[in-house]
Amino acid sequence: MTGRTRLPVQMIAVFLVALAASQAMAEGAAADSVRKYKFLGKTARDKSDHEDAVRYYTSLLSFQSDYHLAYYYIARAHLALGQQDQAKTALLAAVALKPQHANTNLLLFQVYVAESKPDTAWLYLGRLVAADPEDNKYREYRRTVADLSRRAGDVDTAIGHYEAIATDSATPKGLQQELFELLAVMYDDQDDPGHAIEWRRKLDSTGGAENVESLAKMVELQIATNDYKGARKTLKTLTHIDSSSRYSHFVRIAELGDKAGDPAMRLEGLEGMARSQPKDLETVATIAQIHLNDDDLSAAGLWLRRGLTQVPADAQLRVLNGDLLMRNEAPEEKVIAEYEIALKDPNWAAVAQQRIWQIRPPETEEEKLRKAFFGHGNAKDGGS
Repeated sequence: MTGRTRLPVQMIAVFLVALAASQAMAEGAAADSVRKYKFLGKTARDKSDHEDAVRYYTSLLSFQSDYHLAYYYIARAHLALGQQDQAKTALLAAVALKPQHANTNLLLFQVYVAESKPDTAWLYLGRLVAADPEDNKYREYRRTVADLSRRAGDVDTAIGHYEAIATDSATPKGLQQELFELLAVMYDDQDDPGHAIEWRRKLDSTGGAENVESLAKMVELQIATNDYKGARKTLKTLTHIDSSSRYSHFVRIAELGDKAGDPAMRLEGLEGMARSQPKDLETVATIAQIHLNDDDLSAAGLWLRRGLTQVPADAQLRVLNGDLLMRNEAPEEKVIAEYEIALKDPNWAAVAQQRIWQIRPPETEEEKLRKAFFGHGNAKDGGS
């Protein structure tokens, strides 16, 4: 005897069976919890209960920590609640688990575009372009990265993106002509006449270098004969070849849309105006209001982020952003915070105060008197 007590073989076998059974029960319970929280999370998403979605998917991760879609859905809920930083944290966790997940990369691209960080935005968009270079929507997103890079003063990066889009055989002719013209101008600004001439020749080869004066006369004739669609087409050509007057041509398209009773044409003109002059915040606000009126909350959010990137304290955009957050059922504090920023602008204080009172009615006599006063004034209402 060695002094050690040896367990009988039968007892060891019983212990191992019991251990295996215990592990099986634990695994079964964990699997049940995973199914439960996936169901609850999906139900919350379907009901747009964003806070519950965050809670349920967070609980799910305690049982299945490598489930990348849980982080993705948490991020979407945070974005709907206006919680940009929390959303970004969740998205980075999701993309670390599954780097090629298209929707996660696309959301990260949009988040960094909203933060005016084109290089980081391209890091995630570039994965999508590499995986599916034929997808047309990525071309527009890449144009956004190029425009942001140009506005940030990173001309070389912007030119690289513009050239990639312009030389893609699948790029529509109109956009191709626009980029040929833009690249020629940019190289000319860079004192690089050789490359400027090269892109001018490409423009000529596509028939893009048309006579601006003759086209302008054609527009007037088309309007005089009520050919608004024809005039819009000619004006669109002018936006490609007459870059110095691009904004004014889009103004005419928007005016034609009004005259023709064509909302799509008007919106095209307004969006062209805003892209040509990003600091035209009144136009950005009009576009956002149109999308809010049409219940296209995603598009409204995109344009509001663009505008607020230019002027974060713009009162009209803050009022509209508060309206958007309310439509997305964000917490009251988040909504009111937007309106409180707008209170600092005397032109929008009445509107902002009315919005706040709609959420939290006045309680004191002084506040009630102020509400009565503002309610009967001639304040703007934030409409388009």
